[in-house]
Amino acid sequence: MDLPVPSDVPMPHIGQLVLIVGMSALALLSIGYAIVESRRRGDLLLIFLVIGAGLAIPYEALGDSLVHVYYTEHGQITWIHTFGRDIPAFIGILYFWYLPFGAYALLRRASKGVTTRQFWAAWLATLSFCIGFEILVTETAGPTWIYYGPQAFVVGDVPFFTPFTYVSFCLGIAAGVAGLERVLPKRQQWLLIPAVPMLMFATQGMTSLPLAVSLHSGTTNHFYLALGALGSGAFAVVLAWIVSLAVRKPWARTNETAAAPQVAGIAMGSV
Repeated sequence: MDLPVPSDVPMPHIGQLVLIVGMSALALLSIGYAIVESRRRGDLLLIFLVIGAGLAIPYEALGDSLVHVYYTEHGQITWIHTFGRDIPAFIGILYFWYLPFGAYALLRRASKGVTTRQFWAAWLATLSFCIGFEILVTETAGPTWIYYGPQAFVVGDVPFFTPFTYVSFCLGIAAGVAGLERVLPKRQQWLLIPAVPMLMFATQGMTSLPLAVSLHSGTTNHFYLALGALGSGAFAVVLAWIVSLAVRKPWARTNETAAAPQVAGIAMGSV
């Protein structure tokens, strides 16, 4: 039996406004970077990435249900209503920078590759940010969101292993975008728009699965809840390890490497 959400808790007004302003500033920086970088690259890849991030917002309520987190709705400035819940404006705005930033970083390293040390340093830095951001807001901005019901490994009102799933969707989207950038011709890069929500669902949903199974079992057994949390943490680390294997060496676009032998053959034939 699932637990009722704390729907009687009001959204802190000042905390909500501060988050909207902060998220808007970061979203504008993200969109500005995507525009500038797209002009430099000569394609619309990063523009499509940002649009796809926006289309992933409806998944938020489903992902929240999996890990038992609730955005208080009383007094909330709402972005969208989906899966029976209101999603606040600051979370809708957050998607435009939180989801793309990993792809921005990975695409910048595509021509050089990422060493093992660089990859895990970046992964740990992202994890630290995700955990720190959750704790900072829950401790200073009031109950803008609440991890409800029995939870394991709680630090500052935040279950420690739940943000591992947030790192996973950042990483999964980054790897998916980098992989598609390699194989898609420019005229088909618009396919990133539907791909980003799919990557979000696949990576956050899958890494959340062990935790969600334990949370939705109706148990209050701390050992069982801890196993679920550890399972999601392990899933997140395995996903990171798989991606790390794929990005250690530099790579080029498939259509560019395929064109190279043809160019070489023409040059040889003209001698």
